[in-house]
Amino acid sequence: MRLWMGRAAVLALGAALPLVSAAQTQSVAALPDMTLATPHRFERVAYDLRVPWELAFLPDGTLIFTERDGHVRLLGPGHDATPALRTAVALGNKMGMLGLALDPDFASNHYVYVAYDHVAGDNPSNEGERRFQLRVARYTLEGNQLVQPKTLIDGIPAATNHTGCRLVFGPDGKLYITTGDADEPPKSQQLDQLNGKILRLERDGSIPADNPFVHTPGARGEIWSYGHRNPQGLAFDARTGTLFESEHGPNGGDEINIVERGANYGWPVIDHAAAHDGMRSPLLEFSPSIAPGKAILYDGKAFPELRGKVIVALLRGEGLLVLDRDGNRLSHPRRLFFQGFGRIRAVTQSPEGYLYFSTSQYDPAEGQPRQDDDLIVRVVPSAAPTVYPGITPRSPTAKAAPLSPTQHAIATHCAACHGPDLRGGSAPDLVTRHFQFVTDPESLKALMVHGLPDRGMPPNPAITADEQALIAVYLAGVRAQH
Repeated sequence: MRLWMGRAAVLALGAALPLVSAAQTQSVAALPDMTLATPHRFERVAYDLRVPWELAFLPDGTLIFTERDGHVRLLGPGHDATPALRTAVALGNKMGMLGLALDPDFASNHYVYVAYDHVAGDNPSNEGERRFQLRVARYTLEGNQLVQPKTLIDGIPAATNHTGCRLVFGPDGKLYITTGDADEPPKSQQLDQLNGKILRLERDGSIPADNPFVHTPGARGEIWSYGHRNPQGLAFDARTGTLFESEHGPNGGDEINIVERGANYGWPVIDHAAAHDGMRSPLLEFSPSIAPGKAILYDGKAFPELRGKVIVALLRGEGLLVLDRDGNRLSHPRRLFFQGFGRIRAVTQSPEGYLYFSTSQYDPAEGQPRQDDDLIVRVVPSAAPTVYPGITPRSPTAKAAPLSPTQHAIATHCAACHGPDLRGGSAPDLVTRHFQFVTDPESLKALMVHGLPDRGMPPNPAITADEQALIAVYLAGVRAQH
């Protein structure tokens, strides 16, 4: 690093909970671009990073952040590039050192909470494939080092894809934790499993007595909400307690939700704008995918035009999503800084109200790292003092040549997991892999439609017969050449 210093059946366990019907989902197919009304500039805070996943500020203004390769770093007066924490993590695709949160009483106890993936041994049921788990631990910041680790929760199923994990303290003083479905979608609906959930813990890792399922036989008491696919952002309104959440959907269908105690958010039974009794549909869903990351509720003064709005980092959307808010209603989605910095993983505001965000270009298979990536960038009013070198946003990419029908079908239905040429991404390489469930073109087409939900491949009823045929012909051709 370089720094500039200076859809299975729902368990009946939760069926008795009263659920309030959500308003009809707003489907968003395109994001208009916006610009800040406040004159501003961009400064490069740090560069040559490896997926800075979470950003936060200590009370003295020091920036603390995680890198997915297993580091936690401090940036500010008196801190150099030496990591405050370096720990072994499971790496691969989306795994590693992830979320971070400061204790509400950090000024007196110096507690820092982190989430990271680790190897949990071989899985005997899957021919020796490594098994991964997610751990949440508490450290104490002493000087420039994080010490005295205490594990709060471990054994959360993880995978190279769909592993969460955002950490946020609520205004109630509890720790909220997002978990992905770990490529096992049915477990998101199972209350005896931690996949695809939002968890709620006390600061010492114990289970709050008022969690919704503590008295439900067979259920995990840590669960606050369930039916999630891969929640990436949590943002509280400290005044009202409203919790906004961003979540990755399948084949588009990315979501913005309001999370409430004990509610079921449907995955894998419903997605996109679908509805089902006893399940929550999202406030907004985005198709094509924008891949939302961290979310914040901006309350700073540096950019008055953003005050009170929900801001969400966008990975595939390559910018910042801005949403107007009126109570529990979100509207007027638009995007800042489109393609200026590539994939944006996290966004936060500094004590002065400046925007800080981090890029995520070292993401296989979607990321395309450029010189100096990954970055932490700050956005400041033009009148603010200069602290870091200026940086100019890259120009949006020139309009690409139109895709062929086959390329369009792959980009729409396959590339997000298997890569643009089907040679692997977060899901396996389809060109060289030995097929276990495909014996002929018809079985391949059936697999495209019905998926393998118990192995992490969601059904895709939206794919047309023509698209199935195009993909099948393409795949047969490239496999024959291998």
